[in-house]
Amino acid sequence: MGEDRYLRDVIRLLWAGLMLAAVWLAVGWALPLLAPFLLGGALACLVEPLVKFLTGAWHMPRRVASALCVLSGAALAGGGAALIVWRLWYELTLLASRLPHLLEELGPLIERVEEWLYRVEVALPTEWKEPARQAVEELLEGVLSLPVQAGEWAVKGAAGILAGLPSGGLFLFTAFLAAYFFSTGKPGLRLALKQLPAAWQDRLKRWRRVAARTLLNWLRVQGVLLMTTFAQLTLGMLLLGVEPAILLAGLIALVDALPIFGSGAVLLPWSLVALLQGDFMLGIGLIVLYAIVTLVRSVLEPRLVGAQAGLPPLVTLLSMYIGFKIFGVAGIILTPVIVVIAWQLWLGREDEHKKGADSKPPLRTNMPNHHC
Repeated sequence: MGEDRYLRDVIRLLWAGLMLAAVWLAVGWALPLLAPFLLGGALACLVEPLVKFLTGAWHMPRRVASALCVLSGAALAGGGAALIVWRLWYELTLLASRLPHLLEELGPLIERVEEWLYRVEVALPTEWKEPARQAVEELLEGVLSLPVQAGEWAVKGAAGILAGLPSGGLFLFTAFLAAYFFSTGKPGLRLALKQLPAAWQDRLKRWRRVAARTLLNWLRVQGVLLMTTFAQLTLGMLLLGVEPAILLAGLIALVDALPIFGSGAVLLPWSLVALLQGDFMLGIGLIVLYAIVTLVRSVLEPRLVGAQAGLPPLVTLLSMYIGFKIFGVAGIILTPVIVVIAWQLWLGREDEHKKGADSKPPLRTNMPNHHC
């Protein structure tokens, strides 16, 4: 009995190691190469109900229906992206026009901070005054150089976007073309999968079902939370008279969507700066807005997630760090999703083993029958 339990534990550890190795290979090597095809497969799955309707109700050839649906999806995506880019350009132009005024307001704030830091320095012991003075000077130099650094970051970001346009266009073209091929070749792919052994077919169906359910559930939860947070932030920015409201609300909502981070990473420091400037209405309003966003998220998230098992916080942090090292900022979101899917597959495998163990008939012992 003890040997069987030990062997079971060793097999579980081996499976866990293999799954971690598969996740590592997928994240580090295969995923960048297969990303446009995965996006194309997801788009093909999204348009499949409409393709079925066109081929069934209107007797349209599948090639024509797939091309029509994929082109419609590309047109909608392009139109939405153009609308977002236009709005962002408008608000960035508005922000650039207000930048000189914002820099003028920065002077009195720096003077107040200098006065407060001078009082703190006077109250410090003699041996701490010189290190404190040097730290304050370095801090003020860093604050004064922020506009120049922001300009350099903006120029580098614009140059990076322009340099990435060809590769981004190729990525999207490949993704939509793959979606068309996936959609037209779905019947043939089903016939090919039916040639596999029955056990493999059942396993592939189970994996696809678990992965699709996990990914769709994650996208649904994140989409609802992101749009809810964005709506609250936009309304709050408009009520507080902050411009550009939509751009700032979108950026803060994206920060709030990141694992471990939250809207407080932006709203709380901003409220502190507003209070130091003497703008108590804006400072208190930002604190109230943060409290409302946090409260609504804490109420919605458990209801949306439901009974889906999430990752332990340490595993989430580890996957975020590895994803950032491999993919940069995009890996902070991408890698935890992959790990969640692998985690759900592992839990499904454990449940399957438990059900299999429960369904086994009881062992019969060769005991002699004693009749009265």
